[in-house]
Amino acid sequence: MRAVKPVFLVLMALILSLFVIFPVFGDVRPIPLDMTEHGTPPKAEGWIIPDMEYLDESIHVVLEAQKNYRAETSNGNITIHWAVIEIKDPSQLRTCLSFDSFDEKKAATAEEMVDYIHPVAACNDDYAKISNFKGYVVRQGVPCLNNLDEWPEELKPDVLLVDDRGDFHVVRRATSADVQVCTAELEGDERKVVNAFTFGPALIIDGEIQAITGETGERQLSHATARTVICQLDTLKYAVFAANSPEKGYGIDCGELADFIAGIFPNCRIAYNLDGGGSSRLFIGQKRINLAKGRREIYGMIYFASAASE
Repeated sequence: MRAVKPVFLVLMALILSLFVIFPVFGDVRPIPLDMTEHGTPPKAEGWIIPDMEYLDESIHVVLEAQKNYRAETSNGNITIHWAVIEIKDPSQLRTCLSFDSFDEKKAATAEEMVDYIHPVAACNDDYAKISNFKGYVVRQGVPCLNNLDEWPEELKPDVLLVDDRGDFHVVRRATSADVQVCTAELEGDERKVVNAFTFGPALIIDGEIQAITGETGERQLSHATARTVICQLDTLKYAVFAANSPEKGYGIDCGELADFIAGIFPNCRIAYNLDGGGSSRLFIGQKRINLAKGRREIYGMIYFASAASE
């Protein structure tokens, strides 16, 4: 009898591991691009641990936490939560705006938004609908704004582009021309920008911690405040971090949070800082995970939805 080759055993192990990560319960159906489409509500039986771990045939979310973390840049201990998300289809990484409109400048509570978008995991985005916002904004394939060149040269922000394969791309200290070059390169690779955010900065690119520049009144990068960071770890694998102390408003600065993320995920492809302070939000399902001091209404969210067939 011939011996089974090691290569065959490795391949079988890889195949079996896929079924462990995403069990075959039903079909996975891409979600239409339109912002008013929200995916399948999470299944009750998909909650392995309520508000902490969810699994169906299209998505796996696990919540982790580091409590009583003594941030060197803070006045006290903070809690850092992070959700690790794996999806089967790029359409499951989505955005919504308050009142489903970029032109309607009214904000909404995050609780109001998660009530109808049915996320498995969700966080706040930048504050793109605020009246004096300057940046490059795309939501669910729709270009909304491009006034990047109104930024002074020394304060130009990093722009995060998310393409239709679910991959992240950062344009550092971006001008409108820089973004056009990047989008043209993506189009040459038969990719399309689905969502774009202007806040930043990028904390990590290709595993390398980046220099933190471009502090403004809105982006208090060196201040110890509540923060939200979104990461791409691998193909269709992501993480969202939220760091704060709800009792006394302690937080962490961008540099120290970048170090923390790199310690957890040393091969992180991209980590990008989003709006923080009282806007910081992290939800698992309908459950609010972090409670940043000075809580306020927000203008939009990034979320990960189930694409399991009903």
